Amino acid sequence: MGLGDITRAGVLAAVAECQRLGRETFRHRYSFGRALTYVLVVDGDSYDSKAIAGVAHLYSVGTLLPADDFSGGAHTVAQRLRALGFTVKDGSTTADHPQQVEPQILLQPRGGARLRGAENFAKSVHRGIRIADIHDVLGDQATTLNALYPDGIARLWGTTPTAQANNEKVRALRDRRVGDDVYFYTENHFFARARILHLFTSPPVARRVWGADDDNATWEHIMALGDVEEFSTLVLAAPVLRRMNVPVPLRSLTLRSPENYRGVLPLLPPKSWRVVPSPPVPPSGTTASDDFTAEGLLEQLGSLHTHRQPGSKAASRHQPLSLLWAISRISADRPRLTPWALFRAEVGPLLAEFGLPGSKVTPEYPFWHLRGSGLWELHGIDREAGSAPGVGALDSTQPVAGLTHTSAELLRDPLIRLQAVIKLCGTYFDGVDQRELLDRVGLAGYATADGLIDGDEDSDDQEGTAATERATGPAARRPRTFSELVRDPAIAREVKELHGHGCQVCGKRLQYKRRPYSEAAHIRGLGKPHNGPDELPNLLCLCPNHHVLFDGLEIYVDVNGMVRNTHGGGSVEQLRRHNGHRIDEAHLDYHRALCELNRVTRS
Repeated sequence: MGLGDITRAGVLAAVAECQRLGRETFRHRYSFGRALTYVLVVDGDSYDSKAIAGVAHLYSVGTLLPADDFSGGAHTVAQRLRALGFTVKDGSTTADHPQQVEPQILLQPRGGARLRGAENFAKSVHRGIRIADIHDVLGDQATTLNALYPDGIARLWGTTPTAQANNEKVRALRDRRVGDDVYFYTENHFFARARILHLFTSPPVARRVWGADDDNATWEHIMALGDVEEFSTLVLAAPVLRRMNVPVPLRSLTLRSPENYRGVLPLLPPKSWRVVPSPPVPPSGTTASDDFTAEGLLEQLGSLHTHRQPGSKAASRHQPLSLLWAISRISADRPRLTPWALFRAEVGPLLAEFGLPGSKVTPEYPFWHLRGSGLWELHGIDREAGSAPGVGALDSTQPVAGLTHTSAELLRDPLIRLQAVIKLCGTYFDGVDQRELLDRVGLAGYATADGLIDGDEDSDDQEGTAATERATGPAARRPRTFSELVRDPAIAREVKELHGHGCQVCGKRLQYKRRPYSEAAHIRGLGKPHNGPDELPNLLCLCPNHHVLFDGLEIYVDVNGMVRNTHGGGSVEQLRRHNGHRIDEAHLDYHRALCELNRVTRS
């Protein structure tokens, strides 16, 4: 695959996304630099040719063409764009590409046990913070963070304010900038580094992420980080600090110049990531779609303008099936926009298998008519044409279509995505084996609370295979390769010890081999598509029986803390709480929604 695979529709889709995000944010999202030689011109506006071509490749064939993977260089990019009928301007002014600024080095103490330094680093840098969990306190920072972290996980670190007038910390807070390199320090060693992508100040965000210290101060001066690198071997800090005239040990946030940084580079591990100093710029202006909410998304999913065959009250399933397929792409981190050929190949069989009995398999209709839902966009063919274009016209032009940017960003939130699946299943698929449908469309992980671990999705015909292995003699073995979710045993031990190994549902304390036995259950599963966090607020201490029922979506915790049966709704027990164990209500909301989907698909 290469530049020859880029289509005109893919370019138009990339240009539309760049218009929405702004050139700087668009480049940051896809790791491209500013165009230095050739600039694409569309409707009088200029765009970075390589960045547009790389993203156009993503929407043309499904894979991003990285900045360092353009054979033939910028000249070949310009040739391809011109061949597709676009205008490409040769040359650029100095204003088009200001000189890159060398990074400074920011020395960041992690903080000890009193400041929960290790805990905070693990939470907000190593694991990262779900943007959806802090969205209500982000304000106007939400747009920037969503653009910087398309996977929805932000890497954040903060610093408390200082009352001093001009000490090291004041100067560091004042003079640090986007593109600087941060080195994290503890116990006379550097243990990690990262690049600053964005800087902002927000006490509400800091309190939500890290809480406050003993003086009720919070880490309100916040850095959004990219390319975090944790060193496999700790780096002795003293030689680095002395060469830059920094007191040993490091006591305060400290900033040193690019010249100082260059002088200590031989003492530091070689960098494997690229510095991008220019800050992201939120797109100028807003559109009506910027105000689109989860409630609006669900309302539109439940009121699609579906076709009805003469004499039939049943709504066509073409649009709902196409939207389920599109949601599964978001869940799998696949591109939101796809070319017609891929849509036809993947959605056509779904229409044949799960469409209304006797309905024609016409993927061209939802591909075109979903534009009227407000959730769908299309590029590369005349949008004003009244009737849907024929298959021949779509085959020849290969337009690109899919969920709008705003819809896709909302659906990256696991709870909203789950609610969307519930809305579609409960509204349009009566009489369909909905569990089979979700399995076929790529959303099988919703069948249980723990989801799928990597490798589960590729396990074909396990029952049949097991049957062939039943023979006399020792059981046969077969090799398998899969990745395994890494859980923190310390957190599991903590929740069990807090509750004295008593089940939070029934209160029973089991003994096994003369020792207390209980199980730590994740409320929002770690596996796909739930992608829950491995942290104490996402855990319950349960006995094996109630763990199985909880993961199997047979019981849930209602908004009043009562444990109820999913099917029938009868109450079981009041959930037992402990003052030292804060449970995140958002995770319980997610599990309740998952049980509702289980109820709908089994009815």
